[in-house]
Amino acid sequence: MPSDRRDVPIFNTSPMVGRLILACVIIHVITVLLPLPVWYDLIYRFAFVSARYTLSGAVPFDPIACIFAPVTHLFLHGGFLHLLLNMAMLLAFGTPIERRMSASAFAIFYILCGWAGAALWLTFHPHTVNPLLGASGAISGMFGAVGRISLTGNSEHGMPFQNRKAALVFVLLWLAFNFIFGVIGLAVFGEEGDVAWEAHLGGFIAGFFLIGLFTNDAAKQQKTD
Repeated sequence: MPSDRRDVPIFNTSPMVGRLILACVIIHVITVLLPLPVWYDLIYRFAFVSARYTLSGAVPFDPIACIFAPVTHLFLHGGFLHLLLNMAMLLAFGTPIERRMSASAFAIFYILCGWAGAALWLTFHPHTVNPLLGASGAISGMFGAVGRISLTGNSEHGMPFQNRKAALVFVLLWLAFNFIFGVIGLAVFGEEGDVAWEAHLGGFIAGFFLIGLFTNDAAKQQKTD
């Protein structure tokens, strides 16, 4: 019996997920080789800095940065651990989502979730000069999409959760952990820095509600083929 390609194991990654992971790894390797002054300048130009958008005067207005930062911040990471965790989650949760749509549609969906994460971060921190960087907002959108698909009982084709109860527990635990780490930061792991739970939540909400638009289009396309 011929096998359905959508039933390929989750860690045999899909095309766009593989490209995104490769891009993030290459960019991070390049950035760690840069002199620190160049690295800092790169971060404040291409990470997402809220104060630049609210014109608070804390950061000089830079139209190029304003245009590109909502996307480029998704490819910058604060360290190898940050990169490793994000890429592992993208591999695990992005792969089954991409298999339900085209690679180009997945790229659009991924970026929209990243934008939503940055937008909610901006809403909560309109005047901060602390840069938001990392793929976490977009990847949280994959979590939201997986939760939505599983909760609706349409969790075939390699989805991580095969029933509504498991999906509901996952969604509730994800929300709880983000709230906890938003309060205590990374101190529990002995790391410095805060968890941008607002960006995570924004991406999660976008993924949860937008995935239906993308999968519905995919289903219509399959019916016409």
